[in-house]
Amino acid sequence: MKKKILLLAFAILFNIVSVFSQGGITGPLNWKIENDTLIISGEGEMLNYPPPMPGSWPSPWHDFEFSAVVIEYGVTSIGEMAFYACRQFSSIKIANSVTKLWSNAFTNSNPDSIVLPNSVTFIDEATFSVCGLSSVTLPDNVTNIGQGAFIACKNLTSVINHNPVPLSIDPNVFEDVNVSACNLYVPAASVSLYKEAPVWKEFNILAFGIEDYEDEAGSEQLVIYPNPTAGSCKIILPQDFLHESGLSLSVYDISGKLLQQINIDNGIEEAGIKLNLDAKGIYTALLSNGKKSYKGKIVFE
Repeated sequence: MKKKILLLAFAILFNIVSVFSQGGITGPLNWKIENDTLIISGEGEMLNYPPPMPGSWPSPWHDFEFSAVVIEYGVTSIGEMAFYACRQFSSIKIANSVTKLWSNAFTNSNPDSIVLPNSVTFIDEATFSVCGLSSVTLPDNVTNIGQGAFIACKNLTSVINHNPVPLSIDPNVFEDVNVSACNLYVPAASVSLYKEAPVWKEFNILAFGIEDYEDEAGSEQLVIYPNPTAGSCKIILPQDFLHESGLSLSVYDISGKLLQQINIDNGIEEAGIKLNLDAKGIYTALLSNGKKSYKGKIVFE
């Protein structure tokens, strides 16, 4: 009897440890897996990790099952090899506090799309190499895209680049990507610049952010209220976006310059936004999942 009781107690203890082992501390950050989602929180830089191989320790979440990743506000970087060969997740949300993505952070991983927040300024070499990405959104604050950053991303069909001036990049950044069949969306006023820029000119370049986006990319109407607004308004998410991950709402001025970008939570029907605008006028709001978009006008008064 005592032996059975001890075995039962051990089994219970093992189950408790197993539950709590799906989380912990890594450097200054915390991580946990909750509802099939890896959540990384805290304040500061993520550690750099070695590749998973015999005798080395990969990122602590590498061998767990999760389908989504949320990096919360306060995290300031995504470490080397952080999601190396983590092919179990398909969606990721990155808070607007992350400034740097270090080398091989997403190598051989499988997210469908990634929207990089405005805070990101640095993308290291090979960050997304051999990644399953079909769509990536680059903010206009990026000042460095390292060599081979998107090398062998063979599923890539859409790059949304908010930078009005083409960034000088090495020819191997998009090596082994069929760039001629990949749509590169840029501010309408910058199309001619990108068509002359090395590397970028090899893409199928399209405009976004003002009226001709509707003609070239087929965006549909976005419902926004109250409109006109003094600063706060709401958008109604289209039915086909209700369960989408990786949604971003971008606000542009009449020249196509990106003024504000907001990540939209998954599963909500309405999203409240507070406009950070300096002047009264008419602005363009664009809700996108990287492949399809809805557009609307905001009258700011």
